[in-house]
Amino acid sequence: MRTSALRPILMTSRRNPLLAKWLPFLRWWPRVNRATLRDDLIAGLTGALIVLPQGVAFATIAGLPPQYGLYAAMLPAVIAALFGSSWHLVSGPTTAISIAVFAALSHQAEPGSAHYISLVLTLTFLVGVFQLVLGLARMGVLVNFISHTVVIGFTSGAAILIAASQVRSFFGIDIPRGTPFYETIRLLFVQFADINPWVTAVAGITLASGILTRRYLKKLPYMIVAMIVGSLFAEGLNLRLGQDATGIITIGALPATLPPLSLPDFSLASLRVTIGPALVITMLALTEAVSISRAIAVRSEQRVDGNQEFIGQGLSNIVGAFFSGYASSGSFNRSGVNYEAGARTPLASIFASIALVAVLLLVAPLAAYLPTAAMAGILFLVAWGLVDFHHIESIWHTSKAESAILAATLIGTLFNLEAGIFVGVFLSLVMFLYRTSRPEIIPVVPAPEEGAYHFVRARGHPECPQLRIVRINGPLYFGAANYVQQALQQIDEDNPLQKSVLIAAASLSYIDVAGAEVLAQEARRRRRLGGGLYFYRLNQRLQNFLKQGNYVKDIGEGAFFPVMTNVTGALYWTLDPDVCRTCKTRIFKECHDKLLPDGLRRQRLLLATDGSEFSAAPAAIAIALARSFGVTLDIMTAVGTLDETGLARERLAPVQRQALVAGVDNEEIVRQGKQPVQEVIAAAAAADTNILVIGRRPPRGDLKDKLLGDAAAQIIGSAPCHVLVAGPQAAMWQKRIILASDGTDSSDSIAEVAGQIARVTGTPVTVVGAIAHEKDRAEAFADAGHKAGLMRLDGVECDTRIVCAAPEQAIIDAARELDADLVVVGHHRGKGLNRVIAGSVTDRVVGTLACAVLVVKPAAETGDVKAAIDKQS
Repeated sequence: MRTSALRPILMTSRRNPLLAKWLPFLRWWPRVNRATLRDDLIAGLTGALIVLPQGVAFATIAGLPPQYGLYAAMLPAVIAALFGSSWHLVSGPTTAISIAVFAALSHQAEPGSAHYISLVLTLTFLVGVFQLVLGLARMGVLVNFISHTVVIGFTSGAAILIAASQVRSFFGIDIPRGTPFYETIRLLFVQFADINPWVTAVAGITLASGILTRRYLKKLPYMIVAMIVGSLFAEGLNLRLGQDATGIITIGALPATLPPLSLPDFSLASLRVTIGPALVITMLALTEAVSISRAIAVRSEQRVDGNQEFIGQGLSNIVGAFFSGYASSGSFNRSGVNYEAGARTPLASIFASIALVAVLLLVAPLAAYLPTAAMAGILFLVAWGLVDFHHIESIWHTSKAESAILAATLIGTLFNLEAGIFVGVFLSLVMFLYRTSRPEIIPVVPAPEEGAYHFVRARGHPECPQLRIVRINGPLYFGAANYVQQALQQIDEDNPLQKSVLIAAASLSYIDVAGAEVLAQEARRRRRLGGGLYFYRLNQRLQNFLKQGNYVKDIGEGAFFPVMTNVTGALYWTLDPDVCRTCKTRIFKECHDKLLPDGLRRQRLLLATDGSEFSAAPAAIAIALARSFGVTLDIMTAVGTLDETGLARERLAPVQRQALVAGVDNEEIVRQGKQPVQEVIAAAAAADTNILVIGRRPPRGDLKDKLLGDAAAQIIGSAPCHVLVAGPQAAMWQKRIILASDGTDSSDSIAEVAGQIARVTGTPVTVVGAIAHEKDRAEAFADAGHKAGLMRLDGVECDTRIVCAAPEQAIIDAARELDADLVVVGHHRGKGLNRVIAGSVTDRVVGTLACAVLVVKPAAETGDVKAAIDKQS
């Protein structure tokens, strides 16, 4: 069934959003048909039965004649349904609004008097005006500042006030209306002997019947059942004992009429005393209405417009003020029943109001039999239902700060209802500002998954000693600027090596001018320290803000890394290589590569031992060198058969103990094979070794052994890495390193290795160049000076020496004269008898000197050897 007369208006509303805004019922009217009318009519009749006892009870709480509670559920409910946005919200009198009205005005006039009613109407009109203005100004967001905790505290306090206001009627004692709750408790004890047992019995029977009905007969309206039981019990007592003897009084018959016209009092005196409470009730009523409509919308899957709800509630209260209604809002009980009863459109609320008029005309005379004690029992039950024990317990166990706000709101409400809710809102905002002024700053590390670009909490994971990565959750505004600045400065105060900070900024929601200034200052400060401030996943809006304010000039254009960027890979090259060289955490992928941030190779050491006395010196040097580089030492030995595993353990155990004492991590490698030399070479290739440390036996006198032992010579010639040869008398270098330079391209790589070792061990270097003729001195001196200059730039003490002599003799003489304890020479691959019998310069130096000799191989040679070994494998 559709109204054809509305079709032109409906079509116009679709083209004109403004018309739909002022006539929101045009949005749901097309949904109306026979089925929806039937469902809405049933829901409306159910709602009318629910609102009858509630309206009487709530009006009593508000200090008004009972019929005013019913008037507030008639025309105001229709207006709210037509102009609100929710299809299921039912407006009318509520407990919280009723107690707020009573608390605000009971000390201004006698409750129930004509003056009191006039003030209530003025208050209702002002509430409607405020609600309408807020809705038109689209200020619906304001209700979000009244937290759930404040509402629970307020309603709990209101429940106590409701119960306190009904003590006089429940016990039949004389307590003036408007007496504060604490004074009510005192008077109850003072007049304990004057309690009327008949009145108390009626109230108790009503209360008990309501509780039992609510628990065991859930389909029946417990309030109506309790009223009937209490009224029948009271009437029986009056008939048997007489009303004079029992002292039971009734409410009196309700006027069986439509809501009469009324006029609020617009005098300055009335406006002055109602404008303050009107603001409080406005926010409270809007909070109720919007919260309830959103709660039901979650179930009905309807979108609720908070601003439109403000407009509907405002119009309903403005109209209600002229039709004997008092301040109304959305009712959770009636709205819930309306939805559960099958309501499809706001027509259900309209039908409920119409049905309420019919019910009022029928049952109004019966109110003459409703005792005030029965109403008190019902209101005690209402008050108990208002206290949300479940959420109070949850808040108490969840947050002590929220618990304090709840307690402050509850206690404040007991003494001054307006002050109570304002105190709660104020404390909630203070707590909110405090929390936002201290955004969560969480240390994070790169996620361990392969190919991941996100970060995880650093708890339980090692962090980079140079780069601190933190996630900031929240806004960086003026209130939080100082806290964030102190947190960032505390990073390098706790660890001076952490000069750089990377902010994982995906959760950084907002930056204002004060926050941008802090970031710019921190970036400048860290740059002075030698580090920087960087951002990962900072959203484009905030980047644009920093650019507009010219803050990027201080932070740096290259400090921002978008999503799915290998930010740690980029920042790795900004780290201090000296710290990386000895670092053991290595949390970035690049830390496990071969190059340090300065482009130099990361060293990996392998010690080959046979457990003999000639392995002692190489073992001591390898352990000391590993400790200097801060790397793990691989310790290997070779055995002929599997049965010799115990022999391998015997060889490795002493070296492992020495490494443990020195604080050097180590890994053992046991290889099986008939040719130990080949196993050593294969182990070096498999471990991707940079420096292989081996020992050598002392020469036995013949020419070949005097030059170099067979095993050492084979290893030097075939190893895919640099080889450090240590004789029995060799020791860890402390005095001087001799670097042999022949001016070739490969000598530059030799100088690079020597510089690394000298830098980590703090040993001075002498670059020695050998020339055959004096005419070559200038060129040799320039080459040696160039190498020495590069090492000085790296902080290595270095000088040069040019000698006119054979290369091997020049190196040997310089080492002996300068008492050097390490000689670094290059390796040149020889051929034929010259390599095997006569020996190269390298062989002669290694075989002659007692100190350790490091044979550095060019990159091309190590690459060729590794490729050959891999091919054989």
